[in-house]
Amino acid sequence: MLTLSLIVGVSPFATDMYIPGLPAIARDLDVSTAAVQLTLTAFLVAFAVGQIVVGPISDGVGRRRILLGGTALFAVAGLVCAIAPDIVTLVVARVVQGLGGAAGAVAGRAMVGDAATGTQRSRLYSTLAVVNSVGPVVAPLAGGVVLSFSTWRGAFVVLAVLGAVLTIAAARLLPETLTEPTPGGRSPRAVLGRMAELLRIPRFRWYLVTGCCGTIGFFSYIATSSFVFQQQYGFGEGLYTLVFASNASCMIVSTLVFRQLVGRVAEDRLYTIGLAVGTAGSVLVLLGAVSGAGPAVVWPALALVTAAWGWVIPGSITLTQALGHRHPGTASALAGGLTFGLGGLATPLAGALGGTATAMGGMMAGFIALGLVVQVWASARDRRRVVGSR
Repeated sequence: MLTLSLIVGVSPFATDMYIPGLPAIARDLDVSTAAVQLTLTAFLVAFAVGQIVVGPISDGVGRRRILLGGTALFAVAGLVCAIAPDIVTLVVARVVQGLGGAAGAVAGRAMVGDAATGTQRSRLYSTLAVVNSVGPVVAPLAGGVVLSFSTWRGAFVVLAVLGAVLTIAAARLLPETLTEPTPGGRSPRAVLGRMAELLRIPRFRWYLVTGCCGTIGFFSYIATSSFVFQQQYGFGEGLYTLVFASNASCMIVSTLVFRQLVGRVAEDRLYTIGLAVGTAGSVLVLLGAVSGAGPAVVWPALALVTAAWGWVIPGSITLTQALGHRHPGTASALAGGLTFGLGGLATPLAGALGGTATAMGGMMAGFIALGLVVQVWASARDRRRVVGSR
């Protein structure tokens, strides 16, 4: 589980580790804020598209080969990022890195779906979420340490080494878990058929909508916070790393609480509470930015949002995978691919809006609140149907 969790979590690690160095990349390569944020967008979009393509294929051909190939590609792309001479090369390398990370992540989550059911599956997905939530804490800290004695290029060297180590570990420790491949294998017709089958499930579709809305809001924070705290509020790289890490620590604690509550409280209810708390925290971020209160309000409000995400992320994964249990790879692809893909749109949009605390808070509050509204409506509709059937 540790090896599998690290493979699933290496892509979020690749997202967060070089965040403290974004302003330095912009200076070094002589590009704008929006241009350097494109490196994040490129990774997220590739990570999304890669999952959508690879996940359904893994239902037909198996998980192990796809996972090993993905982690190896991730490692090679990290080296190219480290030596990139210009922004174009860096963006292209990030695309390749995102595709490799996507293959490992989608195959890894599908392995859990192959191996477990019911409450056990939910707890295993929560375990993945716990390990993954450590990434946002460790990644910026590691990035800050690397930046203290090296440049932003050193962060990508670390990612390349991590990818190589995980490839070796996976080759030695992870078996093939798909014992009965889905008929039709990887043919386009079979892949599209599996996607259509899941998308015909109404509740599965609405969980996708809520997940996409919430992720767009959350990635507004991921993409913009370094500029808000370092450029607008004057924080140094070290202090910003502390901001990011302390907020992410709240996610670790809340994810552990979620894991304990699974099986006692309905996951749909936990998911709704997470979106509600995230909305409240986002509104506080916006109010702190507009009022001029600055980091004294924005920092703790962001901590509230990241704590909420400790329930939203595992809730979204377990709910969609439960409904898509017949095709775990396809379910993982749609949930992970669409949410990360649309979430990636937040990075250039937040930059185009100025990269300020007001822009960050406005996008977070608007999109997470929309996800909450859809979730409350869909859950209420399900309850009415249950009552009506009785």
